[in-house]
Amino acid sequence: MKIADTIRALVTEQAAGRRVERVQIGLIYCAVQLESGSTGVAFTFPAERSAQPCGAGLSGQGNLAGRKADQLIEHLGSGELVSSALGMAAANALIADSFAGQRALEGDILDHLDIRKGDRICMVGCFLPVLEKLGNLEVKVTTVDQVAKAAAEPAERSEQLLPASQVAIITGTSIINNTVDDLLRLAAGCREVAILGPSTPLLAEAFRDLPVHCLSGIRVDDPDAVFRIIGEGGGFRFFKDYTTKLNIRLD
Repeated sequence: MKIADTIRALVTEQAAGRRVERVQIGLIYCAVQLESGSTGVAFTFPAERSAQPCGAGLSGQGNLAGRKADQLIEHLGSGELVSSALGMAAANALIADSFAGQRALEGDILDHLDIRKGDRICMVGCFLPVLEKLGNLEVKVTTVDQVAKAAAEPAERSEQLLPASQVAIITGTSIINNTVDDLLRLAAGCREVAILGPSTPLLAEAFRDLPVHCLSGIRVDDPDAVFRIIGEGGGFRFFKDYTTKLNIRLD
């Protein structure tokens, strides 16, 4: 079973009777808020959306608010990226509400990973603040990204880089586009594997039997501010001050 399927199955049971209060689809992120006020966000893959079939999913329907939460969650892992992202955002909102009792540690992900001198680190997805901090350590970092960026290797290089690394830091957006399963297979030999980013579902149960040691996501503290910034096309660096970084160790 794919990870997206596992998350969907675990969360849907908790979604019974829950309704969506509001939805925002921005240029980079989307956000979903439940009637309880709990809010989740997810990345919408702006660089890839032009290749998606028009009208194949949820975006543009104009009637998402008021729907049952499971009607959005069921699209997580679908082939249409915006719909899958909305499913992830709805799942994250529900996780923040229904699984709030999970023990999470606040702070930066690097405070919760076992990184050693000389480690080879493969980062799938470009997290610039994390890269800057890793630059102060005696480690070798290689970044793999689907979008062409300076100093980033193309996505296909993960097949060689992940098995040769001691630490893997993998973007949570890989759950949305269904690449995470292959990435975790390649990273199975790593000492530390983390799923990182605002899209990351802080749902430990979904990763218990997988080679994942840390989940690093966020809690939305000020939904109004996050909705406004996402609606204006802003990314995480603009709304991060209205969230709290949370980490769950799985070992």
